[in-house]
Amino acid sequence: MYYLKPAWLTHHEGQKRFEVYSVDVHPDGTRIASGGLDAKVRIWSTAAIFSCAKSDGTDGEVNGGVKVPSDYTGPKQLCSMSTHSGAVTTVRFSPSGRYLASGSDDRVILVWERDEEAHDVPRKEFGAQGEADTERWVVRRRCVGHDNDVQDLAWSPDSSIMVSVGLDSGVIIWSGTTFEKIKRLDIHQSHVKGITFDPANKYFATASDDRTIKIVRYHRTASNDLLFSIDTTVTAPFSGSPLTTYFRRCSWSPDGSHIAAANATNGPVATVAIINRGVWDSEINLIGHEGPVEVAAFSPRMFAKVKGSKQLVTVIACAGQDKALSVWNTSNPRPIVVSQDVAEKAITDLAWGPDGQTLFASSLDGSIAVCMFEEGDLGYIISKEENEKQLAKYGGGRDAMYYPESVEQLALEEKSAKSTAADTNGKKRIEDIMGETVSTSLTTVSSKPEVPASTVTSTSIAVTTAEPSPQVSEPPASVSTSIVPVSSSVKAEPEKLRAQKVTITKEGRKRVAPMLISGSGASAAVSNSSIVTASSGSRQMMVPVGTVNQYDEPSNNLPPGGIRSLVVGNKRKLQDGEESEPDAKRAAGEVEAPEFIRPSAIAPSIAVSQVRLAVPKVKTVLSVEDGALFEVRNGNGGEKEPTRIALQRKGQLLWSNYLPKMALLAAGSPLFWAVACEDASIHVYSPTGRALVPTIVVESTPCFFDCAGKYLMCLTSSGLVYTWNIQSKKAVHAPVSVAPILDAATYGDDTLHKAPAITKCTLRPNGSLIVTLTNGQGYTYSTEMGVWHRISESWWAVASQYWDSSGMGRAGAGGAVNTIERRTDEEVKRAGKGRFLQRLVKSAMMREGYEGIQGTVSIAHLENRIEAAVLLGSAEEFKSNMIIYAKKLALEGMSDRLDELFRELYGPLGVVIASSKTSEQPISYASEICGMNKKELLKELIVTIGKERAVQRVTVPYARLLGILEVDMTDE
Repeated sequence: MYYLKPAWLTHHEGQKRFEVYSVDVHPDGTRIASGGLDAKVRIWSTAAIFSCAKSDGTDGEVNGGVKVPSDYTGPKQLCSMSTHSGAVTTVRFSPSGRYLASGSDDRVILVWERDEEAHDVPRKEFGAQGEADTERWVVRRRCVGHDNDVQDLAWSPDSSIMVSVGLDSGVIIWSGTTFEKIKRLDIHQSHVKGITFDPANKYFATASDDRTIKIVRYHRTASNDLLFSIDTTVTAPFSGSPLTTYFRRCSWSPDGSHIAAANATNGPVATVAIINRGVWDSEINLIGHEGPVEVAAFSPRMFAKVKGSKQLVTVIACAGQDKALSVWNTSNPRPIVVSQDVAEKAITDLAWGPDGQTLFASSLDGSIAVCMFEEGDLGYIISKEENEKQLAKYGGGRDAMYYPESVEQLALEEKSAKSTAADTNGKKRIEDIMGETVSTSLTTVSSKPEVPASTVTSTSIAVTTAEPSPQVSEPPASVSTSIVPVSSSVKAEPEKLRAQKVTITKEGRKRVAPMLISGSGASAAVSNSSIVTASSGSRQMMVPVGTVNQYDEPSNNLPPGGIRSLVVGNKRKLQDGEESEPDAKRAAGEVEAPEFIRPSAIAPSIAVSQVRLAVPKVKTVLSVEDGALFEVRNGNGGEKEPTRIALQRKGQLLWSNYLPKMALLAAGSPLFWAVACEDASIHVYSPTGRALVPTIVVESTPCFFDCAGKYLMCLTSSGLVYTWNIQSKKAVHAPVSVAPILDAATYGDDTLHKAPAITKCTLRPNGSLIVTLTNGQGYTYSTEMGVWHRISESWWAVASQYWDSSGMGRAGAGGAVNTIERRTDEEVKRAGKGRFLQRLVKSAMMREGYEGIQGTVSIAHLENRIEAAVLLGSAEEFKSNMIIYAKKLALEGMSDRLDELFRELYGPLGVVIASSKTSEQPISYASEICGMNKKELLKELIVTIGKERAVQRVTVPYARLLGILEVDMTDE
C-alpha cells in the first residue's frame, strides 16, 4: 500500500489553494471529478495520477515546478467547469457513467454530460491559468429546488432517480432521465448532510443534524408511478453526535447488509455506526478516531480473506476532522490501516475506484490524496457475479424497483440475465421528453419525539410521473407537493413569499432583479384559499391553483421550434351534412349506432394517380375472428372519442388499445393483428397487444387489407400494393402498382376509363399476392422477376379440357390455383359469356388449321397451372398437375417436350447440385421445387407414364439413371 499526493492535483489559482469538498470516480475508472470552494468542477485523468507512482522524479519534464512522468504525455486536468456561482459541495457520477451531477451552495444542481462530438483541440478560457481543457462537458439540466445549500446527492443503482439533500432540511427526488423534480420530502427537522442508496435498489438513507437517519423505501407500481415510504427512523447511535461537521456522508455496503453512518457517538467517543439491514439496529461501532467522522465509504467490491475462500468480507474507509484515514473490514475488530495526518486539514470526502483497491480523499487543505492498495492488502477481490449473488437475497441484480409476482417470473429473470451477461455495457436508456411531475399524495411523520430504532414508521408517499407530449411548447401548470400530517397536532406551514431584490441606481431609479421560476425550482406563493382538495378513492391530492412552471429549453442542435415543414393535405373535405346526422344522433345519446358512420375520406393524391380505387365506408364496428375475436369500434375520429381496438377470447378481454383515427380495415393471424386507418396509417400488434413496428404510413387510404402467417398486405386507393414480412420487419417487394392488370395498356389517351373492378386481393402463406378482377382474370406478383403474372382467365374456361366448372373433380380442388379458377368461372357465368364463347371455340375447330386447338390449349392450361402453383407455393397442386401434364404429353407423343421436362427435373449430366458443399458449380441446380425433391418427383412421373411406348425412348434412360430399372431386374 502506498499514498500518492501529486502537487498538481489541487484546486488552486496561482499560489492560492481552495478547499476541496467532494471527489468521485467515474464508473470506468478513467477520470475523477472534484468540486471545491473555487466554484469549479474539475475533471482529472486517473492515468496521469497513476503514472506518478511509476516515476522516480528524475526523468520527467518540469512544468511550473510540477514533475510530469516521462511515460505519460497526456493531459492531467481534462476539463474545468465554472458554471456554479458558489462553492461546489458535492460531485457524483451516475452509475451509467453518462452524467455528472454537481451540487453547490448556490442552491442549484447541475447535470453535466460529456460532449462526445466536440473537437479534441485543447481550449482555454480567456484569462484562465493552468492547462487547457481537452474534454468538453456541457450542462444538460439545471435542477432548482433547494432553498439553501445542497450538501450531498446520490444516484440509484440503475440511474433512474437522483436524490439530493441540503441545509434546507429537504430531500428532493429527481428523475434520472428528464431531471424534473418528482417529489420533495420534508422528513427531517434540521440540516440534511448525507445520502446513500441501497445497492439492491430498494432503499435510500438520509442523515441529518436532527440526529437521525431515515430509511426510505421505494418501488414502482407502474412504469411511471413511484411509491415511497419511510421504513424506519434510526436514532440510537446519534443521540450525542456533534453538529459542527460539514457533512454526514454515509455509505451502504456492496452486499446490501450494512449502512456505515458517519458522525455517530458511543458516549463521548466519535464512532462510525454500522446499521444492520432489516432490523435497522446498530450493535457495532468503529472506534478510534479522535474527532468527528464526516465521511464513511464502502469499497464497491467484496473480498475473500484467502484465495478461493467462501468467507467474504467488505472493506470500509473512514475519515473526518482528525485528518486521519482508517480502513476496516467486517471480519476484524481492529482497523487494517490507520494513517495519521493524511492531509493538513479535515478530510471531506472519500471515493473508491471501480477496482475496489484505489481510494481518493479530498481535504479542506485543497489537495486530493490517493491511496493505492496492492493485491492481498485488503483481501482478494471476488468476481462481480459473486457480488450479485449476495445482492440476490435482497432482490438485487435485476430491476429491483418492480416487485415480482410469482416464482416463474424470478426464474425467467435469471435466464434473461444469463443471456444478456455478455453485454457489459448495455444499451443506454432513451431519454424521456422533458416532462412535469405530478404528485398525488404525501404523508409525513408526526413531529412527536422520535421512536426507538426498532420501531417502523409506516409512512407512504405515492408519486405519479407524467410526461408531456414533445409537441407541446408550453408546459402545463404544475401540481406541487402538499403535506397531510398523520398527527393533527402538526400543522403545515405556508410557503413564504420570495422577495425580489430591489436596487437603487446612481440616478435614484429603482431596479427590480428578475427571479427565475423553474419547473423544479422555487415554489410560488400560494394562499390557503387557492388550495383545492380533490378526492380520488381513499387518497387525497392537494392541488395549488395558479402555479405555473417554466421548463428549461432542451439542449439540442435543432433551431427553435424545430425544423419547419410544408405538406399538402391528404384528406378531402367532407361534404356539408355528411356527418351531421350521425353526430346529431350521437349527441342525442341514442344507443343504436348506424352500420356505416360515413364514407371514408379519399386522399387528393389519387386525383393525379394513374389508378383510382374506391375506398370502403367507415363502419361503426369491425371484427375479425381467427381463434379469437379482434374487434374495432370507431369513435369520432379524434382525441376526444378515439377508436377502441380489443382482442377477446371466449368472452374474456385479452388486451385493448386506442387510436385517434377512424379504422377502415382489420386483419389478423396467429402471429399478429393489424388495423388500417382512414389517414393511411397501419398499426400492427402482437398477440399480447405489443406494437411490433412503429406506425406504418402509406401514400393513400387502404382499400384491401389481408395477412397470412407472417406476411401483411395493403392495397391503397392509388393502386399501390405493399407486402411486408412482419417477423423480419422487411418489405417483400417494393410498392408495385396494379395499373398493368387493370388494362391500362389498352387505352391510348390520358382520360379516365372504366376498368375492371377488383373482387379480391389477398395473401398466401408464402407471401404471394392474389388479385382477382370482375373480368374473370386472376393475377399474382413475382418478387424475383418483378412483374405481374396472369394465372387465370376466361379463355381457359371455354377452351381447356381440364377446366371443371363444378369445382369438384379438379386435382387439388382446395388449392390456391383452383380457388382462383373457381372465381374466374363464377365471373364468366355471371357475365353470361360462357356458352357464347364455347360456341365460338367449337366453330373455330371446324376451320382449317384449328383442328388441334382444344388439345393445345389444354396443355398450355396445365403448364400455366404448374407454374402458378410454384409461384403461390401450392405443393399439392404442383404435384397433381405435374402428373396430369406428364400423362398428357405421353398420350400426345410429345417426346421433345417431355425430355425437356425430365432434364429440368434431373438436371444435366455432370451438373453440381447447388446445395452440395463442392466449390465448383458450373451450372446452378436446385435440388427441390415447391418443397419437393425433384428426383423423387421424376421417379414417380416415370413410373406413371412408363407403359406409354411412344415416349419410352425418353423414359428408359432416366429410369436407368435413377436406378428404377436395376431394382426391377434384381427382383426378377
